[in-house]
Amino acid sequence: MVSERKPQDTQDTKEILILETEKHIDAGSEENVTKYLLENFPLVLQEPELPTGCEITALTMALDYYGYPADKITMAADYLPKAGFEKYYGSDGQLYGNDLDRFFIGDPFSSTDGLTCGIPALMTAGDQFLNDMGSSLRTRDVSGSSPEELYGLVAKGQPVVVLVTISMADRWSTQGWYTESGSYVDWSQNDHGAVLIGYSETSVTIADPISGITEYPREQFESVYLSRGQKSLVIE
Repeated sequence: MVSERKPQDTQDTKEILILETEKHIDAGSEENVTKYLLENFPLVLQEPELPTGCEITALTMALDYYGYPADKITMAADYLPKAGFEKYYGSDGQLYGNDLDRFFIGDPFSSTDGLTCGIPALMTAGDQFLNDMGSSLRTRDVSGSSPEELYGLVAKGQPVVVLVTISMADRWSTQGWYTESGSYVDWSQNDHGAVLIGYSETSVTIADPISGITEYPREQFESVYLSRGQKSLVIE
């Protein structure tokens, strides 16, 4: 039987959550600076099998954290909803195509024919996997959360899957189309998915499917997260 790690349990005897408190004296006042890190987070790299499958790899890491035997290849092949690149111009003159929020567009196993997906696609994959495992846990869309709210989730022991950019660089120019429902979806060549697992006053710690466990400047992470539309999910 697979054991579930409850996100709300902050008394985990395995010390998954580390809390460090530092005191600084500045101009006669005392300020507490708190750092949080999810220790021993299970790192999974997307390459070489999934050159464009960063988002599903990030979800795989989050599932593994809760004790499930998620495999990135199985998640990408059997659970991630996928759709093709087909596009057309409607009578209104607008370009239409498949919904890259609800589907991965293309093939995550290809370096040239894979694009990206959004949080709804990851939720479909995650919830179906958890259901197949007989788990009571499910994904929850926390898109729209402020960076501070994401840090609060991490402080409770919950890794957060976030849509960011490769190397946390500024997002490149975008292109996109409308879906049949009328919503507009866009993407950029350096779009990326990763997992927020820690933070401090000046930095964040990211489980990055390309570069591994990496620290990035907190200000840059927050800027990139906002540029991606504050898209994120947790498992609970």
